[in-house]
Amino acid sequence: MSIAAAMIVKRGECGDLKRCLSSVQDIVSEIVAVVDPTPVEGDTTDEILSSFGAKEILFPWPGDYSVARNESLKHVTADWVLVIDTDEYIQSAGIDEASMRADAYRLIRKNEYVLEDNAMLDTERITRVFRNGMFRYEGRVHEQVVRCDGGAVRTEDIDITLGHTGYVDRERMHEKSVTYRSMLEQMIAADGDDPYVYFQIGRTYYVEKDYEQAAKAFEKAIDSGADTKDEYVESLIETYGYTLLELGRNTDAMGITGFEEYADSADYHFLCGLIYMNNASFEIAIEEFERALSCSRVAVAGTDSYAALYNIGVIYEVLGDKSRAQEYYRKAGGYAPAIEGLERISKPV
Repeated sequence: MSIAAAMIVKRGECGDLKRCLSSVQDIVSEIVAVVDPTPVEGDTTDEILSSFGAKEILFPWPGDYSVARNESLKHVTADWVLVIDTDEYIQSAGIDEASMRADAYRLIRKNEYVLEDNAMLDTERITRVFRNGMFRYEGRVHEQVVRCDGGAVRTEDIDITLGHTGYVDRERMHEKSVTYRSMLEQMIAADGDDPYVYFQIGRTYYVEKDYEQAAKAFEKAIDSGADTKDEYVESLIETYGYTLLELGRNTDAMGITGFEEYADSADYHFLCGLIYMNNASFEIAIEEFERALSCSRVAVAGTDSYAALYNIGVIYEVLGDKSRAQEYYRKAGGYAPAIEGLERISKPV
């Protein structure tokens, strides 16, 4: 079995590029990189790619990620394709060739980002490994894997974990958000309403903290037929919930509680806990946070542990039960807000 790394490379990101290529060099037999030929002062992309033996394809930026992705796929000769971006890198990989009977696989991606000056980490499964020649990409931005024959994409999970640092720099994240939204709006103008595209538009507004516009986009996604069977819809519901809380629309947020489809998601139960908490339904909020602690699936770090424990502590503090509040703040360990809670309770009145 042979695997190729297929990439779109933006000039000027040489540090990220070196890290990415170093992480894949022992796993893949081929590296295919599509690169815009437009020069950037001080850029050493060509030299870096050459040093790793990459096949560099000079391809003017078409303003469409799928077109660029599909160009890279044209030049792959290996049996399998691993699609990876410059700001990603392989953290671990345990590929068992004998067990690979599916045509496409979802790996784990761990996204690092900053929220309110706090370093955060969330985890997602995305389809990035597939048989060469069977798949292509569609969508100007936030492109999706589709079968060349038009059939359904059926995936299994694979033991590969990517680190992703593209969201760590908030200024860079904001620039991406504005660019992506323009491309997404062009997709709506050209192809009509699409719940997935509206969801992605909402996420760009959410990143920019324009919660009014984010809510409108998420509501359009729901009204356009978002289906809970689709993987992205859980993220849609959760981000919409946080948006409503940011807007103080606490009563409206109650409408997204009770989805049994997400019963095994710590992130969903954590959000429900916050919603009930903001509606002063404290007993139910505690129940939701407790459910989050025992869930089998978690994306955002802390929703199944210290963050849920901390919020239970907050509720008990609000209710005047300092003893129980201290108990849960201590269970939250070194979580900074929990430490502050302990200090707050300990201060003499």
